[in-house]
Amino acid sequence: MKVSYNWLKEFIDLPLSPEETAEKLTLIGLEVEETEEFGSSLEGVIVGEVLEVRSHPNADRLQICDVNLGDAQTQIVCGADNVAKGQKVPVATVGSTLPIKLDDGSFLKIKKAKLRGEVSEGMICAEDELGLGTDHAGIMVLDEGLKIGTPISEVFDLYEDTIIDIAITPNRPDATCHLGVARDLSAALNLELKKPEINAGKTVQDSDDITIKIENAKKCHRYVGKMVNGVEIKESPRWLQNKLKAIGVRPVNNVVDVTNYVMYELGQPLHAFDYKTILGKEIVVKDYNKEIEFETLDHVKRKCSSGTLFICDSEGPVAIAGVMGGVDSEVSDTTTDILIESAYFDPGSIRRTAKEQTLQTDASYRFERGVDPNLQAIAAERAAQLIAEVAGGKVADETVDIHPTKTDSHQLTLRRSYVNRLLGTDFDTDTISSILDGLELKEIKKDTDTITFEIPTFRPDLEREVDLIEEVGRLFDYNKIPSPNHGIYVSSESLTDWEKLNQKIRTTAQQLGLREIYSNSLISEKDASHFGDLDNMISALNPLNKDMSTLRPSLLHGFLRSTSYNFNRKASGVRFFELGHVFNADKEGTYYEGIKEEVHVLLGVAGLKNSENWSQETESYSVFDLKALVHAFFKKLNLLEHLSSKAMNETTLEYFWGDKRIGTLFLPGNDLKKAYDFEQEAFVAELSVSAIAEALSVIPETKFKAVPKFPAFEFDFAVIVSQSITAGELMEVIEEKAGDQLESIDIFDVFEGESIGKGNKSIAFRLQFIDSNKTLNIKEVEPIIQRIVKSLEKDFSAKLRG
Repeated sequence: MKVSYNWLKEFIDLPLSPEETAEKLTLIGLEVEETEEFGSSLEGVIVGEVLEVRSHPNADRLQICDVNLGDAQTQIVCGADNVAKGQKVPVATVGSTLPIKLDDGSFLKIKKAKLRGEVSEGMICAEDELGLGTDHAGIMVLDEGLKIGTPISEVFDLYEDTIIDIAITPNRPDATCHLGVARDLSAALNLELKKPEINAGKTVQDSDDITIKIENAKKCHRYVGKMVNGVEIKESPRWLQNKLKAIGVRPVNNVVDVTNYVMYELGQPLHAFDYKTILGKEIVVKDYNKEIEFETLDHVKRKCSSGTLFICDSEGPVAIAGVMGGVDSEVSDTTTDILIESAYFDPGSIRRTAKEQTLQTDASYRFERGVDPNLQAIAAERAAQLIAEVAGGKVADETVDIHPTKTDSHQLTLRRSYVNRLLGTDFDTDTISSILDGLELKEIKKDTDTITFEIPTFRPDLEREVDLIEEVGRLFDYNKIPSPNHGIYVSSESLTDWEKLNQKIRTTAQQLGLREIYSNSLISEKDASHFGDLDNMISALNPLNKDMSTLRPSLLHGFLRSTSYNFNRKASGVRFFELGHVFNADKEGTYYEGIKEEVHVLLGVAGLKNSENWSQETESYSVFDLKALVHAFFKKLNLLEHLSSKAMNETTLEYFWGDKRIGTLFLPGNDLKKAYDFEQEAFVAELSVSAIAEALSVIPETKFKAVPKFPAFEFDFAVIVSQSITAGELMEVIEEKAGDQLESIDIFDVFEGESIGKGNKSIAFRLQFIDSNKTLNIKEVEPIIQRIVKSLEKDFSAKLRG
C-alpha cells in the first residue's frame, strides 16, 4: 500500500525524515518495499514567450521556436500542434529536471540537443510533463499577463511528497490506511495521535429518505446509509487531487474522490450512489439462488454466480457488495443528492466474489482482510462532512444504521513473566503498559504481575497473549533488546524413518552427480493431458489461474520443463533429479477419499554428457548411462540385489520388488519433446519412494563381509540366441543356475552378422566365481558352466559359440 509522508504528518508530528520514517516502519513490522518522490519544485522551469514559430526543415511534425526567457533568447524544437507566436508558455531550461520517470527509474533531465539537425536548448512543456495535470494534447498555454522569466513555482501551487510503499500482511487490516500506519508510528515514537474531528449524526433505524434491509446478516453484519442533498459535481479542489494522485489514485470528481480519500484515511471502503437512481427509496442487501448478469462501473457485463451478495433497490441490483458499484447508479454531472454507503461485509464472501470475477478493487482488498466492524458510522459521517465541504450541499441530520450482527471487543491478560521469558527482557508491568499505550488498547486492570487489556475491534490479529508480546517487542524495538550472555541448548527431535529415507535419497542422487530441481505440484490441464487421461487426474475446484488447475500425475512435467528451459539457454546437457508428490484419482485414496497421493523420485539425463575438447569428441547420453545411474542408486539404497527388471518394449524397462512395481525407466517420446520445445534425446526413470520404503522395511540391512582370502576364478563364454531374446532374460537363468559361488556377471561383447545366421546375435558373458574356503579351479567351475549352458539351450535354444 502506498502511504503519503505528508499525510502521515497530519496525524502525528513526525520528527523523522522520509528515509528515517521508512526505516522505522520496517523495524516495527510494516515492511517498506520502496520509497519514491512525488511531484517536483520544477526548479529551472520558467515563463517564456514564443517570439517566432517556423517549420523544421528536416521533419514535417516538428517546429522551431524562438523563445524569450527574459534575460536571454533561445531556440527550442517543439512537436506540439498548438504552439503559436505570442504565447506565454512554461519552458524547462537546460539543466532542469522534470517529473517524468524514465525506464531506469531516474527523472528526465533537460540537455542541449540536436533534433533532426537543428539545435534545441530547452523544452516547452505540456501540463502532464510538469505534473500539473493529465493533459498531453499540446503545450500548456499560460496567462498573458505573466512576467517573462517568472519561476513556475511562483505561478502554481506545487505539491511535493514522498511516497512510502508498504507490504501489508493479511493479518493487519488496520494498517491499510494512513490512520493505522500513523497509530503504529505514534506508539513506537511515543507521540500524540491526532484524529480528524467528526460530528456524529442522530442514529436511526429508518428515515423518510431511505429504508435499509439486510436479508443475509451472515454476509453483511452492518450497513450504514447517510444522505447529502444539494451537491454540485465538479473537479475536486487541488489539495484533494494532490493527495490522491500522490498515492496513485486517479481523481474522478469531488464526491467519488472524497469516498476514496476517507478509505485511505480511515480504512473503511465507501460507495456513493446517485440517490435519484435508487428506486423505491430502498436499499436491500441480499443474494440470489440463481446466476445474475450485472453491469459494473467499468462497463463490463458480469455473470455473477448464485450466492453473490448484491446491494439492491426495490427493483434489483445496483452494486456488487464490497467489490464494485453498478453503471446505472454511479455519480454523474447531473447528480444532486448523494447516498453514502458504509458497510461491513463478510471477508470470505467478498474474497470468493472478487476471485470469481477476477476483479480486485481497493474496496475488496480491504473487505477481504476484514475492516473494523465498528467504523462504519464514523466513516460515513466523515465522508458526508467532506462532501459538504468540497461539493456544497446539506448533510442529513439522521444516519440510518442497520446492525444485525455485532462484533464485541475481547480481553487479553498479559503476564510480565511470560513477556520477559520470551523477549529476554526485564520489564515491569508499568513499562509494558507504557510501550503498548499508543495502540489504543484499553487497560482494564493491572498489578505487579499481570495486565488485562480490552482489544479494539480494529485489531483482529490480537487473539492470544503471544500476539501482545509481539507488539511489545516490535514497538520497543528488537534491536534494543540485549543479547543473552549464555546460549540455550535445545535438542532436536530425531528424524523419522521416512525422513531419513528422503534425506538418503537426496544425498544419493547428489552423490551420483544429479542436480535437484523443484517444480510446482499444480500444472495446467493442457500439460497434464500429455501424461494420461484427464479423468484419472485431480483438478483444483478453484484454481489460482489456468496454469495451476491440475495436480501433477507424474514428476515428468517438471523434468521436461526444466530441461527445455536449460536447452533454450544454451545448456548442452542436464542431469536432474526431483523428489516430490504425485496425485491420481483412486476410489479409496491415500489420505483423502478419491485421491491417491504418493512420493516419487525422478532421475533424468538429456543432451550431451561431455563437451568437445582437444582430447575428445562430444558424446550424447544414452539409455545405458541412465540405467547405470539407476542401478547405482538402487545399490546405495541396498535394493539392487532384491529387484528384478522386465523390458516392456524397446523404450521401457520396469523394476519390481516381488510383484510390486518399484518404477519405470523410459524414453520420453518425440511428441513430448515437441510439446516442451526441445529435440535432444532424454532418458528418465521415475520411482515410487513409497514402494521403496515398503521394500526396505522388510529387506535386512547390509552387513559387513570380510574380503575373500582366496582369488576369484573368471570364466568367459558366448552363446548364440535369437535377436528377440534379451540379455536380461539370459542373465536371470545364469544367476539361478550358477549358485552361491557366483560373485558377478558382466557382458563384454555382443555380435551380429551373417556368420552366425540371420536374425541371431552372440552375447559373451564373463562370470566371476569365489569360494571363501579355497581357491577354485577349472574342474570345479566347469560343471557349473555346463549346467548353465544346458539351461540356456533348453529355455532359449541357445548355442554355445566356439
